[in-house]
Amino acid sequence: MLSLSAFRALSFSSVAPATQAVRFMAVKAAATSTAAKPAAKKETPGSTKSTKATAAKTTKATKATTPTKAAKPVKAKKVAEKPKAKKIAPLPMPKRPSTPWNLFFMEHLDKVKASGEPIVPTVETANASVLWKQLAEDQKKVYEDKYRASFEIFKKQVSDRLQELTPAEFKQENARRSALRAAGKKNLPSLKDPNAPKRPLSSFFRFAQDQRKAGKFSDLPLKDQVRSFAAAWKSISPSEKTRYDELSRVALDQYKADKARYEAQHQ
Repeated sequence: MLSLSAFRALSFSSVAPATQAVRFMAVKAAATSTAAKPAAKKETPGSTKSTKATAAKTTKATKATTPTKAAKPVKAKKVAEKPKAKKIAPLPMPKRPSTPWNLFFMEHLDKVKASGEPIVPTVETANASVLWKQLAEDQKKVYEDKYRASFEIFKKQVSDRLQELTPAEFKQENARRSALRAAGKKNLPSLKDPNAPKRPLSSFFRFAQDQRKAGKFSDLPLKDQVRSFAAAWKSISPSEKTRYDELSRVALDQYKADKARYEAQHQ
């Protein structure tokens, strides 16, 4: 029989090789798995910059190739335009005379021409303006008197010219002036035919005329007179107001008949 010490030695000698074999296989498997993994590359500063630059180029190229949405056209706001005046030839009319200032300015230009110096309109306008302001009142009065005398002649010429015009010519000229006023022209009143029948007064103005003839409210200023006539008109009896309405209606019918007859005679 084997002794206890011999048995232990036999057991140890049989187990040791198996344990060593297991350890060897484990080390071999670990080495194999380590060799299978790729070695991680170390990034250098240069390689990092080149990678970012490449990524930036790729992004720009992507943006460049990506179609952008077309911008919507902006609608222009419509601005209300003034109606253009119809081109109608104006009737020959007397020319309005020059104002006192214009008379002085033309005289100033004549003096500059006589001196032989070149005329610069803006400069001479400024020079003449200074000289005009330096004139005494009696010196300005000379030019003002010339203007008044010329204006009286102008009014007579206009009156004679209006007597020559026909109703059709008045209508044509007033249509031209109305179109110009609609286009923004100012200070261009319509012409009045002196020979045409006069439009009658309304009921209120007929009443105010009677009140004025009777001397009512004559001590008041003109504006206060009008207010007083309006207050008196509101306070009269209905029968009295009806009487004025009837007078105005008859006068208006007569005016329409006279106007139609006048225009038929001067066509």
